[in-house]
Amino acid sequence: MTKPAQMINKFSTVSGFAMACILALGFSSAHAATTGLTTTANTATEDRTVRFGGGSDRTVNFGSFEVKDNANNAFWVYCLDPLTTYKANAIYSTDSLSNFLTKDGDNSAYNKLFKTSQYTAVATGNAATAYDNRDTSTVNTKLMALYEHAYADAKLGTAQESTLKSAAFQYAVWEIEGDLAGSYSADSLTGNGLRYTGTTPEFRTQVNAYLTALNNSAWGDVNGANLSAKTNYTYTVYQSDPLGGSQSFLRVTAAGTAVPEPGSLALAGLALFGIVYTRRQNRAASAI
Repeated sequence: MTKPAQMINKFSTVSGFAMACILALGFSSAHAATTGLTTTANTATEDRTVRFGGGSDRTVNFGSFEVKDNANNAFWVYCLDPLTTYKANAIYSTDSLSNFLTKDGDNSAYNKLFKTSQYTAVATGNAATAYDNRDTSTVNTKLMALYEHAYADAKLGTAQESTLKSAAFQYAVWEIEGDLAGSYSADSLTGNGLRYTGTTPEFRTQVNAYLTALNNSAWGDVNGANLSAKTNYTYTVYQSDPLGGSQSFLRVTAAGTAVPEPGSLALAGLALFGIVYTRRQNRAASAI
């Protein structure tokens, strides 16, 4: 028979374990979740020659690719900062696109990112303007419009069948961040953005088809594709810590589909184990 002191000790141990789980979950919700990201072999990219701001021509890899987080969840992303190098051992935190762009105004993560040295070094005119056009509200609106209308066109199924469209879509993302609203083009620098200096006509045509649709808000005929229908997405930014230490990425999921925070599933499982263990111990004590 279990003695009263033993029962108290068991109850205290189990209750303490369950409470630790609850506290862990509470801590997770109060602080930004973090994770590592590793690339897989699945890519939909092409190398293209472009010029950023006042810099020289450079060959850049355009398009989307698949990554996995620490919980082994695999998903496709596009890059939000073209001049930052991806580092496999980087730690990432997540945030909404609107928070990433506008939270804290001029001190938003987005503005801080584009004030890092890799962007000020290629800026034309005042170095403080760097690569992006600084109108974060417009960046947010235009990125959402691009995704709502063209993401499904660029991402033809899970196999990412069209690398050309995927690469052109990536170009459009960087053009929105870099050039002036309503003047997007692959052929000229209307702000401090980028210009396509390569010679592949199919790529130029697809890029300008996406950008013309953005300029005119006309999606009925985008290089022969009717993209007038809209799909609503939830936007999740993966930003490295420290910011600019590794590329930042944008992930989208169909609206209404929950995106688990990195590490939250493991903590939830831990809490569930504590609850089940507590119940079993209580039942065993009652049966004695």
